[in-house]
Amino acid sequence: MKTISYLSILILFAMQSYAQSDNKVDLTLEFEATEFDSGSVLFALFNSEDSHMVNNYKEASSSFKDGKAKIIIENLPEGFYSFSYYHDVNSNGELDKNMLGIPKEPYGFSNGQEGNFGPPNFQESKIEIKTDTVIQLKIK
Repeated sequence: MKTISYLSILILFAMQSYAQSDNKVDLTLEFEATEFDSGSVLFALFNSEDSHMVNNYKEASSSFKDGKAKIIIENLPEGFYSFSYYHDVNSNGELDKNMLGIPKEPYGFSNGQEGNFGPPNFQESKIEIKTDTVIQLKIK
């Protein structure tokens, strides 16, 4: 009987430890448009190097009002993430590009990274999110 009690206590401690390591946090992005005050911002969040710029872990959008837009991603597990966004000025749901494939609408990446002949890689743009986080971004 003692063995069962000790085993039960051990399992309870293990479950409590597991529950504590699965903390959830909120990521808030506050966008300020400096040139265009129309359209919306489209946002994609990536949670690994393998999914970076390939499979969105989370995605969201928000319309601009008075030059500002806000996106809140709730209940994220603590960890490393990267993101990309663009200002869909004409609200067509696409990142408009010129004949050479260069974006004509404002865009950006996490960690202030800029792509050279393509988007930055996960290691360059990853951010660690351990607590509720607010990121302010100016779209130029």
